[in-house]
Amino acid sequence: MEVTNIPSTEGEEMESDVQKSVALKKDGVRTEFDGNTVRSAEVTFRPGERTRFHTHAGVQLLYVTDGTGVVATRDEERTVSEGDLIMFPPGEEHWHGNTDDADEPFSHLFFIVEEAGTTTTVVD
Repeated sequence: MEVTNIPSTEGEEMESDVQKSVALKKDGVRTEFDGNTVRSAEVTFRPGERTRFHTHAGVQLLYVTDGTGVVATRDEERTVSEGDLIMFPPGEEHWHGNTDDADEPFSHLFFIVEEAGTTTTVVD
């Protein structure tokens, strides 16, 4: 068993190829076991911020912790809010974030489990 404590902070602004707009606010942890990489972080999207369409080699889970946001695939767009759990299977093209007209930030935890050495692939 591995236990990691992530202290409560204001987070850091992070730039990523997957981000469509300005930098994300993110706190996270990464570990490896049995050839797999597990990444987890809480991400906050301010109004108008979202990711670009992207895929992961493994499963991605999102757990909404605050606000209302949007998750989408090429075929479907859904509004999600606090308490919702979203699962994207490996290889599914998707994006997630906040709306342009939002009044408040939208936050979710993400968990990705995939083979070590794989990365997020931007597809738009």
